[in-house]
Amino acid sequence: MDPIQNFNPFLPANHQIIPAIEGGKGHIQSPGTAPNVVWQTRSRIPDEYEVSLIAMLETLFASGVETLEQIIDELNQKQLFDRQGQQWNEASFREFLQVNGY
Repeated sequence: MDPIQNFNPFLPANHQIIPAIEGGKGHIQSPGTAPNVVWQTRSRIPDEYEVSLIAMLETLFASGVETLEQIIDELNQKQLFDRQGQQWNEASFREFLQVNGY
């Protein structure tokens, strides 16, 4: 048995706002063309930035933060900015979620 991987290497890369035409986020691949593996929705291992952002979001949700405005305010207060080092706003955070599929 092969070891479990942390992502599905058979998925097409999709880190764009406009979805790809081939199978991936939002599209169904032809049955039987991609192996069914653990972590089949991930085309790569999350990078350090994504891991820290997700960990912070989990902490915020656990502390009772619920609205998008609260999330953005808390992330900016904790200086966990977007990849370009800019403060989050509603549009940039929604775009991040759409592109990264969270």
